[in-house]
Amino acid sequence: MRPVLFHIASYPVYSYGVMLFLAFLTGIFVVRHELARRGQDASAAYMIGAVAAISGVLGARIFYVAGHLEQFSGKWGQVFDFNMRGLVYYGGLALAVPCCVLLVRRMGLPTGEVADSVGLALPLSLAVARVGCFLNGCCGGKPSGLPWAVTFPGAATAVHPTQLYEMVMDAAVFVVLLLVRKRLRRPWDLFLLSLAGYGLVRFINEFFRFHADARAGLFFQAVSLALAVSAALLVLLRERRTGAGAVAVSDIGEKEARRDGEAAEEIRQG
Repeated sequence: MRPVLFHIASYPVYSYGVMLFLAFLTGIFVVRHELARRGQDASAAYMIGAVAAISGVLGARIFYVAGHLEQFSGKWGQVFDFNMRGLVYYGGLALAVPCCVLLVRRMGLPTGEVADSVGLALPLSLAVARVGCFLNGCCGGKPSGLPWAVTFPGAATAVHPTQLYEMVMDAAVFVVLLLVRKRLRRPWDLFLLSLAGYGLVRFINEFFRFHADARAGLFFQAVSLALAVSAALLVLLRERRTGAGAVAVSDIGEKEARRDGEAAEEIRQG
């Protein structure tokens, strides 16, 4: 819609870059607030946000380049041309998560508490970033005759505004996580639910999203479904294991109490 917001001298300021910057700021704000609520060092959010931004953008670019090697054949200098196109979220996630985990451990913070704080921030940050996708005209949808279909500049066909679809769904995931976060007892559960939520959102959105190569859509749906199912199963397995552990501890306590009672009775009778 408006890929370039304005120019500073002869240099363009891209709308996607601005929204991506705002997305990271939004994430830092949420992480900071959640860390403070959990009694952790809220100022750590700034360093975590910086590392997540650098490693996330780098990983997203590497993932894109790896999937479009033919596009860069003989033009390898363009690999580092971050013109606000060619970033894949899953690549960013794959690199940012281990980098941030290493940082958090080095800072001496509880990894699970920080991961849950980041998990809460992820969907809201993604919702903001998708506004940038819409303004940039990337990540668009298949042709559509629906009343809210959008015709992007330079195109002749109206398409699904998949960027806005995902924005709404990401915002909904954030609200759900916000409502359930105080009910979760184990660290990492909120982060896992955040991943499951995004996997479901992306799986649904891929039905409407356009890819020049149809196999790309199937690939992202498979990855998204695998992410959603595996993350949700991990939460359920952890819940069952915790429940079984609680029952076992309860049984042991009851047996010990019964033995103590029997011993006391024997002493009284003796």
